[in-house]
Amino acid sequence: MRRWAAAAVARAIDDGVLSVERVVINDDVAASLDDDGVATLRRYVDTARDYGVWTPVSAYRSVVAPPAHLEWVDLDDLPWADVPRVLCTPQPAETFGQVLPTEVVDTVAAETDVVVRFGFGIVKGDILTEPDHGVLSFHHGDVRRYRGRPVGVWEYIDGAHEGGVTLQRLTETLDGGAVVAFESVNLSDAETWPDVERRLYAASEGMLSTGLASLRAGESPERIDSDDLGPLYTTPGARETVRFLVKNTVGMARRVLAR
Repeated sequence: MRRWAAAAVARAIDDGVLSVERVVINDDVAASLDDDGVATLRRYVDTARDYGVWTPVSAYRSVVAPPAHLEWVDLDDLPWADVPRVLCTPQPAETFGQVLPTEVVDTVAAETDVVVRFGFGIVKGDILTEPDHGVLSFHHGDVRRYRGRPVGVWEYIDGAHEGGVTLQRLTETLDGGAVVAFESVNLSDAETWPDVERRLYAASEGMLSTGLASLRAGESPERIDSDDLGPLYTTPGARETVRFLVKNTVGMARRVLAR
């Protein structure tokens, strides 16, 4: 798991609102984390096709200077390492996204009250409705204003003074799930994109606990009408990447001069 995700789960356990009963692992992703150099190179080639001119920025953050909150934490090093694990290969959905195998959905629904998604991309199908409280998922952005990727980049490019983190109960509508918890984040004095990203991930650490406590108390998540969803952003193109690089470089220079 990513370090921020492990921290969110740990907080919810400490607060007494979560007990981890089972871990479902994407077999393809698990294999890629243990692959050889050739497979790793192939993965970066695939990323370049998808990210275009943004690829160098993404590669730098992933390989050269990965932030602490995105570091991988081995499941074996977590306090609940002994819970049962299920390896599965999701299948493509009819339109977009992926569905989990029926046997996995049946097992999860029979043994858990709620699923928390930290992987698997866009999840669709029966897994969304079979558990009592569905599937919860983080969006490190305010879905009413900023959807898509990368985390915090568009807020930074636009100079937004405020961002947000959304914990949703997923539906078939992209980013249209009911809001279980929301945290507003001040970005007014964030000089660089890493500042923005770090604040968004830090804000999410206690939100799983808050959201689960709300569900346990019988509170109904806030439904979002599709008309209230913000624009769907994607990876910056050439012009936006240049704007980002200039702004981020100036922000880094200001920080150095202020020391």
